[in-house]
Amino acid sequence: MKIALLLSMLFQVVATILAISLIRRTRFNISWILISCAFILMALRRLFEFSEFFWESKLFLKEEINGWIGVLISVSVFVGVIFIKKIFNLQDEIEKLRKENEKKILSAIINTEEKSRQTFARELHDGMGPLLSSIKMTLSAVNKENLTPINRKIIETAHNAASDSIVTLKEIANNMSPHLLTNYGLKQALDTLAAQLFSQKNIGYEFDFQFDEKRLSDEMNINFYRIISELMNNSFIHANPQKVYVEIKEEETYIHIRYLDDGKGFEYEPINEKYSDKGMGMNNIFSRTKSLNGHYSIVTAPENGFLIEFFFPLNKTKQ
Repeated sequence: MKIALLLSMLFQVVATILAISLIRRTRFNISWILISCAFILMALRRLFEFSEFFWESKLFLKEEINGWIGVLISVSVFVGVIFIKKIFNLQDEIEKLRKENEKKILSAIINTEEKSRQTFARELHDGMGPLLSSIKMTLSAVNKENLTPINRKIIETAHNAASDSIVTLKEIANNMSPHLLTNYGLKQALDTLAAQLFSQKNIGYEFDFQFDEKRLSDEMNINFYRIISELMNNSFIHANPQKVYVEIKEEETYIHIRYLDDGKGFEYEPINEKYSDKGMGMNNIFSRTKSLNGHYSIVTAPENGFLIEFFFPLNKTKQ
């Protein structure tokens, strides 16, 4: 018993010294000071118990001293834990504010990006469009009867190139700032995009839209369009599917988006959300999902297709 009490006392003394040495590092936090006081009292209690093997105090009763030391230890620990709880609550609030600010910053970046897209698309359309149309009209006005066959062929080739450039310019401008989304809504914009994209490889597609677009904010509309269009583009370029299925349903408190293709799939690691080796597409999807306070799940494997589901809370309704 003497050896056990001696070891216990030594452990208590070492713990006390360590606790006191950390007070400065905690910037004299009141909770840690109280915990340190409790360690000091526990060390004194062990010292008092060990001293009884060598002399018996006549000034104080053993039970009385142990009792009061126990009371002081309990009070110190109790008050210290209360302050520690406040610290943890404060940390939770800080973490909550950090996440909210992160989402606000992310949302601001995405909104700025969309505004830049719109500005660039407008300048591209309004600036280059008239020039190309003027070139096309000038080439059309050339009297081909007075030209040699070679020159006539050159003029026709230039005319066709100008026509193709105008079409390409319109497609680029529309992809950067889809006018269909603004004028006709999300459903029509996605259906038009899918028809243009998938017809090039004879990819079948099916849409199941069951939601009220009036409940969606402009931010949700544009982000949903960007997310789904990026997924369709990935399927078109990488997956080589036979069919693509897109479902958007409105539940009571959230929007559920389900995207599925029967293409190649890939090796998915849930822990690693950085797809730098696959380009920026998936990272942009994750960022847009996070900015809308949504979450997602992915199921895929090589040669087993690709499925991703999104859940977005309906707290950003159109004003």
